[in-house]
Amino acid sequence: MKAKIEEVCGVKVFDGISSKSLNRILACGDIIDLKKNACLYHDRQDLYYVYFLLEGKVTLVKPNENGESKVVFILNPGDTINQPVMRNNTSAVECWGFERSRILRVGFDDFDEIMSKDYVLARNCMAYMENRIRRLYRQLKNSVTINIEKRLAAKLVRLGLDYGSKIDGSCMTMIDLNLTVTYLAKMLGCQRESVSRAMKSLTNRGIVELDGRKISVDIDKARGFFKV
Repeated sequence: MKAKIEEVCGVKVFDGISSKSLNRILACGDIIDLKKNACLYHDRQDLYYVYFLLEGKVTLVKPNENGESKVVFILNPGDTINQPVMRNNTSAVECWGFERSRILRVGFDDFDEIMSKDYVLARNCMAYMENRIRRLYRQLKNSVTINIEKRLAAKLVRLGLDYGSKIDGSCMTMIDLNLTVTYLAKMLGCQRESVSRAMKSLTNRGIVELDGRKISVDIDKARGFFKV
């Protein structure tokens, strides 16, 4: 299915690019649907497209040799899913549908040609990837320097800022995602039991409130906790 200009205007790296480049992207690209829990691509798979998320949410996941997976990012509409220029066009992670999603895909060769003629597009892609690398650095720092309770608090703050809505008359922010302890364990690269204990500790401290799969976090209190 071919994309329309109003469908792709929210893609972050397309901001400010020339109309010629945008029209070329529309001509070269097409839209695909990804179901919840379906795989877009696997680790170390040869890829032939650059993918841009238009609707829904997807997760980038890194598996290890034991068959366990760590959730690296949850991506939102407007995000670029994989690197626009990849070494040997081989994926370094897996991509799965967190919810039903619509994705624009453009062939690597076509996108490379468009970038070569539009500096703004090339600069946007570099800036976007730089920001992703910075987020990875923060994840690495948190994973090796603080205990599981503080790591969980830091992760919930990030999720609250990215996906949360303030609860009226409360200091709590509800995270608008259906998160299980198992999924949080994959995000932190920890055992489910460890995350469950950490969640109970944060709840006892008044940092977190649970309502089924809905998690609310006191962002200010959580920040004060994991920065100590």
